Amino acid sequence: MKEEYTYWENITAWFSNEISLEEKKKIEIWAEEHDGKELLMDIKTKMDQIDKVEFMHDAQTEAAWNKLNFRIQEENVVAKKRVVFKPTYLFAAAASLFILLSIGYGLFKLSVSNPKLELTQTAYNQSQVELPDGSVVYLNGNSSLTYPTEFNGKERHVKLSGEAYFEVQPDAAHPFIIQTESAFIKVLGTSFNVKTDALQKNVEVLVSSGKVKVEEISDPSKNRVLVKGEFTSLQNQVFQNQLPADINYLAWKTKLIEFRNTPMSEVVRTLNRAYAVQIKLESEALENYKLTSKYDQIEVNALLKAICLTFDLKQKMDGNQIVLYASTP
Repeated sequence: MKEEYTYWENITAWFSNEISLEEKKKIEIWAEEHDGKELLMDIKTKMDQIDKVEFMHDAQTEAAWNKLNFRIQEENVVAKKRVVFKPTYLFAAAASLFILLSIGYGLFKLSVSNPKLELTQTAYNQSQVELPDGSVVYLNGNSSLTYPTEFNGKERHVKLSGEAYFEVQPDAAHPFIIQTESAFIKVLGTSFNVKTDALQKNVEVLVSSGKVKVEEISDPSKNRVLVKGEFTSLQNQVFQNQLPADINYLAWKTKLIEFRNTPMSEVVRTLNRAYAVQIKLESEALENYKLTSKYDQIEVNALLKAICLTFDLKQKMDGNQIVLYASTP
């Protein structure tokens, strides 16, 4: 019993980093005499593997420690000199202490390599997010962005649902990657708009500056490289490069809005997207009204008042919706 207790006591001390190099060397010589350092080196290898792993999922962690626990609890250690361990309270205590130290070390490494994730969501509003690298993301309404509290790996990885405008800080050594429902968007440093539709598995990318690569998520060989002023749409694994016909495509970000004899039905759709609001027309007759006007950085309430004056309309609230209706039947 004394021998088995001493074995685990020595191994635990060796990994604790609380003893001198000379003492560690003595334990290594002692372990060599007992089992050729088989168990000591086996555990050290597993610890070294944790150091080399940048990302490890919980399932992988559990499997690794289950395997290590099984190895520790083996009855026999085959070595130059055979030592048989019988279950005792002292053995269990020493083994438990070592497992706790090992798991604590592993969890520490995992917490360092896997920073917490932040989630920013918008409903009937728009939001600006500054990422850990200084990149800025402008989220449109009904959108969400998932990103780490710090970028530790070789890539800066975020996940987008909805629509956002990205201003990415240049860093050639750490590419910026956006994951959507159907595509990966890879950049080094640029500004561009991304619009996704999870239901349709559609993604649109319009580049304002720099260079962007868009890859189909299940088949990276299907891809497009875009530069300033270029646009692509990916739906059902098919790319289309025709620029959007909507002159107000970026109005939600720029707040520069122009209507050219535009039907009110389209005006409402543009304003809803540009301001993340819910405007509706009370009657179908209003849909055919045509509006020609330009607006630059106009707050939505002031803009609606101008439209109401133009067509002699009024507005009212219906829950979260703004309803436009004719002042006279």
